[in-house]
Amino acid sequence: MEETKIVFQKNKKSGVIYAYKNLPYWDTEKKQSRASRKLLGKVDPISGNIVPTRSRETKEIAVQTAENPAFPLDAAQIICKVIIFLRLFMCETLAKRVMGMALVAVGLPEGRVADLVGLSNKSVGKLKKGIEGGELDNMFHVAGGGRKRKLADVEDSILEEINSGTYHSHQQIADMIQEKYGIKVSLTAIGRFLKKTASDD
Repeated sequence: MEETKIVFQKNKKSGVIYAYKNLPYWDTEKKQSRASRKLLGKVDPISGNIVPTRSRETKEIAVQTAENPAFPLDAAQIICKVIIFLRLFMCETLAKRVMGMALVAVGLPEGRVADLVGLSNKSVGKLKKGIEGGELDNMFHVAGGGRKRKLADVEDSILEEINSGTYHSHQQIADMIQEKYGIKVSLTAIGRFLKKTASDD
């Protein structure tokens, strides 16, 4: 007789994955092996553990398979904070990529990595392929697809002027940049510039 095993089924509408205990038995009428299923619960998208759906099932042991390895329940929050920290030193795309590489390297499934770090499945697949092929150098490079930053050539001069002057608002800094360098920038851009230069110190 077949041994009891856990099977998973995804609800296409809700995206929720349910776990069932597959119970094989012998059908004496049809003279063949059959199976019935008992619902164990929902699969937690972060931990991969099976969370019982009914109170009487709370004593069920959380099942962890190769497809659903153990992971802290607050993993998404931790990873989000790590990415925010990494963004002090690199762009958001590279921060997510670095975090994704670490999770792929420890064996987390590609779909779980994509969910946790906010990358596409295709991007995570490329990371995994690069790690397996030993092509790590290319992964730390992010091509600049956008146009050159307005302040790129005068950042050092602007920073020196800000440090030596008495500027108390983003508007004053924006006015100074337009007057001295003929570059019109938004207050949002000034905020980003100040944040970037502060993190470089």
